[in-house]
Amino acid sequence: MAAFATAEACDSNTALLASGELRALEPIFKIYGQRRSFSGPIVTLKVFEDNVLVRQLLETRGEGRVLVIDGGGSKRCALVGGNLAQSAQNMGWSGIVVNGCIRDVDEINACDIGVRALGSNPLKSNKKAIGEKHIPISIAGSLIRDGEWLYADSDGILISKMELSI
Repeated sequence: MAAFATAEACDSNTALLASGELRALEPIFKIYGQRRSFSGPIVTLKVFEDNVLVRQLLETRGEGRVLVIDGGGSKRCALVGGNLAQSAQNMGWSGIVVNGCIRDVDEINACDIGVRALGSNPLKSNKKAIGEKHIPISIAGSLIRDGEWLYADSDGILISKMELSI
């Protein structure tokens, strides 16, 4: 992937920002994984302290997409660990954004994938397979829809209704 600068994208797309077609997520996420910059079409998932559906999605072909997980902001357990990050890397996912926690930070940091999360927690999640895939979710001050585009770098995360030219 060519280097993408979110600050530059904001500066050159003021009309899209004004219309809401391009928006920045609130700066609440910590940076993990070897890819400091990543982008791709979004796949949405809503779960709460349960990562069965996370595993199901990350074990499918990623094809450069980004999984955006609304974990309800819970910091009581992790939704993604080292094994899932490795699986996501192997399956071709570009990145994972978690409105919740991860674990196995050192393992995730060794993976060639971009990960953003609220923090880390060593506790594993429930395994009840409760959640919803491909629905609109609201995290970090923005409504995010399946199929929109996500762009992340060290400055932050942008959500766009369409693919931006780099």
